[in-house]
Amino acid sequence: MDNNNKIKALEWYKKAGHDIEAVKILIEKGGPPDVVGVLLQQGVEKYLKGYLISKGWKLRKIHDLKVLLDEATKHDPLFSQYYDLLDILTQYYFEEKYPFGEIEASLEDVENGLEDIQGLIDFIKGDLKKDG
Repeated sequence: MDNNNKIKALEWYKKAGHDIEAVKILIEKGGPPDVVGVLLQQGVEKYLKGYLISKGWKLRKIHDLKVLLDEATKHDPLFSQYYDLLDILTQYYFEEKYPFGEIEASLEDVENGLEDIQGLIDFIKGDLKKDG
């Protein structure tokens, strides 16, 4: 892995970690589910972008996690197991940004999403260490 790409990926992971930490705090404090959901979506988005950048991907301004997952799956087919979950997280993004979204997530839904997505986050962070 190119050292410059590794440095950029670590910067993305740091920002993503901030989002995930904020999600945990807001869940604990009973924060608004739509805001907590979009923070979770943004954290995962940043982890995926960091992963892809570590593989030489050129940054695209996109928020659809399934499109990012398509790119990640080209590097490792294990990513494909997360399509359904990332579809839900993408809906969180649109629910918070636009009124009358398709879903109305509860704080419990978002907390469960965080638990479910932790395996993906660990996988992404572990990949950088493996290539390190």
